[in-house]
Amino acid sequence: MQISIIKKAFLGVLFIISLLLNPSQIFGQSTTVVKGSIKTTHTNGVKTISIKNDKKDFTVEYEGELTLSDDDKEIIAISKGGFIEIRKSRFGKRRRITIESEGGKLDRRYYIGSKEKPFIPDGENWLAEILPDLVKSTTIAAESRVERFYKKGGAKEVMYEVESMDSDYVKTAYIKILLKKNLSNSELLSVVKTTGNEIKSDYYLSQILKSNQKAFLANNQTKSAFIEAVSKISSDHYATQIMKSIIDDSTISDNDMSGLLQITKGVGSDHYKTQILSSIMDKRDLNGKNITTIMSLSREINSDHYRTQVLRKALKNKNLSKENYNTFMNSLSEIKSDHYTTQVINDLMVDEITSENLSKLLSIVGNNVNSDHYATNIYKKLAKDNKITDTLLIQLIDAAAKGIKSDYYLSSVLVAYSDKVKKSSQKVKDAYNKAAKSIKSETYFGRAMKALY
Repeated sequence: MQISIIKKAFLGVLFIISLLLNPSQIFGQSTTVVKGSIKTTHTNGVKTISIKNDKKDFTVEYEGELTLSDDDKEIIAISKGGFIEIRKSRFGKRRRITIESEGGKLDRRYYIGSKEKPFIPDGENWLAEILPDLVKSTTIAAESRVERFYKKGGAKEVMYEVESMDSDYVKTAYIKILLKKNLSNSELLSVVKTTGNEIKSDYYLSQILKSNQKAFLANNQTKSAFIEAVSKISSDHYATQIMKSIIDDSTISDNDMSGLLQITKGVGSDHYKTQILSSIMDKRDLNGKNITTIMSLSREINSDHYRTQVLRKALKNKNLSKENYNTFMNSLSEIKSDHYTTQVINDLMVDEITSENLSKLLSIVGNNVNSDHYATNIYKKLAKDNKITDTLLIQLIDAAAKGIKSDYYLSSVLVAYSDKVKKSSQKVKDAYNKAAKSIKSETYFGRAMKALY
């Protein structure tokens, strides 16, 4: 007896623990969504919608597919086993309608308080009064209503109805149902335009655009409307989500990306803009036009940290054209930080330095790199280029002498170049000697001259 009691107690404790950890598994699956004044709960196929604001105070509970009359004043069909119950309280007066599907027929009942009243005419009149407004405020009968409007006038007719609704949540539900149909290009154009104009919520607008991007990007007309709709998203987070989804879509060509990069111009956050541009360069084989666009977009990044990320990644693309390179150098020249400028230039030196681009590079070092330490690192890195010509050597030595103020750092740069100078022309040696003579410290002057002779 005692063992049985202990066993029951133990099982009871396990039940309580399971209830606390997984209540939905004990009582059934349940989810609740609150959007403004509308609270929607799903529990085992039954949907409960509560609307409470200055104008409305309804609770609707239903299950199954509902079909309404063409004027939305009557429920004419409910799928087998389905039902709907509508409750409203106002100034202490409680009214309720229940309609159940039984054997292919609808059982309609109407209550005031706890007393049942004849459904016809009072219940019927009340339902006709509240139902049109109710279906515009909720997703009740959304499937059948979309079907009805579509049969009447296609996608435009559905979108006219969408325009008459107040809630972005409900508008989005109708648009999603409509987009399940095999719409023509002109219909898709109408949908994406209206969606961009009507859906004010960044969350819902991005949901529709992201989940239907393949259809919207199928032709130039809908593509332009798609870009226009994305431009209305004020949240950089959601705009970035859409761009990343586009980047991951292998059906979007590199030529398509050219137009879609316009979306990135509207992203104000340096962080998110960098995410987009980095993702494009990581996952796409870009043509010259798109690389140029990315380089131009990098100039809109104010943060030296984030701009450096984009420029360093761009350098991994081995097909930088002359135009790409010029745009790249213009973007680099606008970085103010010695640290970040040096980072980019150090990566840049992997490529062969030519006299054409060295002048621009040295100008950036002279104007932007104030630290002798960082400037010295750049000059020393350049000294490792085995293909460097006498003309370039003279340019480098002259620039170092003009830009580096510290005797210590200038001497270390000259020492780094000394081996190349020894093998070069007299003009190079003359440039080296001139630079060494600008060193005021006898110790560091001696170190530079000893390295050469």
